[in-house]
Amino acid sequence: MRPTARRASAPLADQLYATEGEIAADMTAIMVEETTGLKDDYRRQVREAGMGNRLANTWRSESYPKGGRSLNPAGYVWSNAPAIIDAFSRGAYIRPVNGAKWLWIPTRNVPARRRGGSYASSVKRSNGTRMSPEEVELHFNAELQIVIDGNKGEAFIDVVSGLSGGYRRATAGRTQGRRGMAPRKSRPVLMFTLTRGVRMPRLFDLDGPAQQRAANVARRIAAKWG
Repeated sequence: MRPTARRASAPLADQLYATEGEIAADMTAIMVEETTGLKDDYRRQVREAGMGNRLANTWRSESYPKGGRSLNPAGYVWSNAPAIIDAFSRGAYIRPVNGAKWLWIPTRNVPARRRGGSYASSVKRSNGTRMSPEEVELHFNAELQIVIDGNKGEAFIDVVSGLSGGYRRATAGRTQGRRGMAPRKSRPVLMFTLTRGVRMPRLFDLDGPAQQRAANVARRIAAKWG
């Protein structure tokens, strides 16, 4: 009877192995879909907050095992800009560091940083962002004039209007007129607002979508194999 029993159990073992493989394949596929969906949820939140594709696309995802299947698959979603995402998901309070008293918030009058340039090497340059206070003073060859009123302040700099927009250095040639051009009057223009700290608005919900996607995994697996 024993040889017969072994022969009868072989097809059952094969069937169980095949079924286990099907379950693993389904569970892995569901995990991949829900992990990708969670990444898309987070990217959508960033875009809907008006913060653009660049920050949205810092959200990335990965599913495990890579290129295989498992009864215990896993998914991982992260951002390559964690400090920004964290600040806007917690509504963090941003305050000065390293002994500074003020946060300097640039206005739209502050020029964007240029690629390359001749600013001091101690100043870190970042394309597409506004100049720092030090860079503004170097750019206009003038000192910022700071007005403090309690817990807030403003920083101005004397400039002249540019012929094609923006602002230029208040040089003697521009203020007195040169090459037949009319003189341009220098005036103080607001460059920065100063504050003791800033409360970031809470724009992102990280827990809600994560919990929903985890529930989706369990629900979908139960619906197919429960």
